[in-house]
Amino acid sequence: MHDPLHILIASEDPAARLLVSDALRCHYPDADIQDAHSCAEAAALSLSQSFDCVFLDNTLPDGTALICLQELRAAGKSAPIIVLTNQGEEALAQQALEAGAMDYVPKSDLSPTVLAHCLRSALRDSRSQAQVRQAYKALELRDRAIAAASNGIVIADPNQPDCPIIHCNPAFTTITGYAPEEALGRNCRFLQGAETDGEYVQQVRDCLQQETDCQVVLKNFRKDGTLFWNQLTISPVRDHQGHVTHFIGVQTDITQRRLAEDALHRSRTRQQALLRDLFASVTEGKLILCGTPDDLPPVLDRFTDPVPLSQAGGVRELRQHTLRACVAARIPEARRFDMETAVGEAAMNAVVHARTGTGHVFTHQRGTVQVHVTDAGKGIAVENLPNATLRRGYSSAGTFGHGFKMILQTVDRVFLLTGASGTTVVIEQDREAPSPHWPHPSLA
Repeated sequence: MHDPLHILIASEDPAARLLVSDALRCHYPDADIQDAHSCAEAAALSLSQSFDCVFLDNTLPDGTALICLQELRAAGKSAPIIVLTNQGEEALAQQALEAGAMDYVPKSDLSPTVLAHCLRSALRDSRSQAQVRQAYKALELRDRAIAAASNGIVIADPNQPDCPIIHCNPAFTTITGYAPEEALGRNCRFLQGAETDGEYVQQVRDCLQQETDCQVVLKNFRKDGTLFWNQLTISPVRDHQGHVTHFIGVQTDITQRRLAEDALHRSRTRQQALLRDLFASVTEGKLILCGTPDDLPPVLDRFTDPVPLSQAGGVRELRQHTLRACVAARIPEARRFDMETAVGEAAMNAVVHARTGTGHVFTHQRGTVQVHVTDAGKGIAVENLPNATLRRGYSSAGTFGHGFKMILQTVDRVFLLTGASGTTVVIEQDREAPSPHWPHPSLA
């Protein structure tokens, strides 16, 4: 009989907590799962009791997963940590991994199978690292502990030229294809290739030179030449005087996870391209769906300072600035009021869906007014984009309004960039209405 797992889920989002909890119970029905709504609450629970694993939402009301992780490690808590990320937070997730997180999972992948796999891997990795540390304290158990670990483990000697491998376990051979006699006496760089990212290789070099821990994900190559993604954790081993005697590297093959992530990214990219063409077609080139900030139009000359948007105000001020910009650009009266109305609708959308946002008004000497409305909400889900942009009065928040369709009917061009990290709408109105044409020049 094994004791039930004790798991902590820290997220401000009740839906995310419930989704993770339900998914984990599919494989661990007896698990003791507790919730935290903030970094402070997660730290307090971790200090008062022990958890086998902690799931941290990358965005918490009082800090990021990285901050919370650092607080837990500073308090001496070594439970494996898995970070839950939104789309576009890969860089933040990488920082968390380098700070000691075991893994990260996109919220779009919170299925029972993926979470159970991540949990098993995190527990296995954590136990492997603990085994290694204990093995060096009790030298007579070293070989047995390292050989039993399911992760690839190498021990390197920094006191010899080029820090060669002096020991590797069977899992290392399973992952890389290299037998011990082919690896011993060589520096680990023999696993690298032309596609290995030099930035992360430099991080490893810095870690060895500075005698610190680090965790990176590298493109490595097996003996047969095939590529694999290696999540590598390096830790120094010190003697009783604090001198580094060895480095221990723990390797985890995360190739299948990365391939699945790449396939998902390609699928989303194709879907974005199809929707982009669809929207351009049915709106006669008025609506341009953007995949990245680089797809947004060039910013024109600033007309006013940014306008904060919230339930307390800002929408009316942004409309007034827009109207004045239209007058300055000599846009005809009917078209300037259309622009003002469309900007007001976009600003209200930001306030309703994200509670806050920012409006920016720009102009160009050729007689164009450009308004940016940005927010940091949850964005528009891909499956909701057709309704949200083309169906009159549609609102995923269940509120009343003219909707995005009205904006398209009253202005010359609308650029839309939306995702899990927020939404940017860029609205443009020219002095004269453009002649109907398709495709829009920006799509050519």
